[in-house]
Amino acid sequence: MLIDTHAHLNFKVYKNRVDQVLARAQAAGVGQSLVVGSHLKNSRLAIKLAQTHDGVWAAVGIHPHHSLEYLLKAQQQSKMTGESMTELLELILDQVNDELEESVVQEKVVAIGEVGLDLFEYQQTQYQESVDLAVFLVWQRAFLRRQLQLAAANNKAIILHNHQATDQLLEFFADQSDLILPQKMVLHCCEPDQRLFQFAKDHQLFIGVDGDVTYDQVKQDFIKQVPLEMLVLETDCPFMTPEPDRSEFRAKKDQLKYFERVCEPRHVAYIAQKIAELKAVSFDQVAEQTTANAVQLFGLPSKT
Repeated sequence: MLIDTHAHLNFKVYKNRVDQVLARAQAAGVGQSLVVGSHLKNSRLAIKLAQTHDGVWAAVGIHPHHSLEYLLKAQQQSKMTGESMTELLELILDQVNDELEESVVQEKVVAIGEVGLDLFEYQQTQYQESVDLAVFLVWQRAFLRRQLQLAAANNKAIILHNHQATDQLLEFFADQSDLILPQKMVLHCCEPDQRLFQFAKDHQLFIGVDGDVTYDQVKQDFIKQVPLEMLVLETDCPFMTPEPDRSEFRAKKDQLKYFERVCEPRHVAYIAQKIAELKAVSFDQVAEQTTANAVQLFGLPSKT
């Protein structure tokens, strides 16, 4: 059975549809899925889905974009009360950490994530407000640091998000190498950057490969270099639908409702097949190795 190690079944597009989505996954040979949080509310939903569905696991955490929510609130409070931003940052981190500490010990929670750094069009987040980028990075780093510490303290894996922030991410870990968790960290949807590949090799990290490997030549060339022993499969659903469904959904955009043309955990099978083609190995070999990698990374049972 394949494992989708990064699914957002806690997003609204799957509301009241999770049972059907998981049934399609099982039919496609995807036996386990990890539902990943991006803020406190949908982290709680990830836990609920995991605890009410066989073969489903949860990760809890604050996505770097969502640290902007706390930054904006702190700026407003600072103007009203005169408290310093440094004081407010520590207070907020303590409050968030308290809830995450309660969540991370819940049954079927196997990771902290997704957490990291993100400089991609941050002004276009749901908050629609611009802030000083240097200040925003301070908050992203602070949230990342605290969540890495929480993962280490609870022996949980880390799902590491990085979007157009490789320089900053590598600088962060160069300064705080004690926060690197060998064999307990995955570079989610890893950008095709040789520095990230080397970082993963040097520190025994896993590399997540998503649906873009089925249509992006640069990503294909990158994944060819990465040993199977380092790869785990992800959909990042509802995003990055792999080929051939990507083209089919686009062609039927006017005929299908939005929820009918999004990525699902079943699409992991398409990703595995593409990796098999790129590496000239069997589908079964890809399935066996990537499943073993996921089991090791997240401490999952090898069978559902």
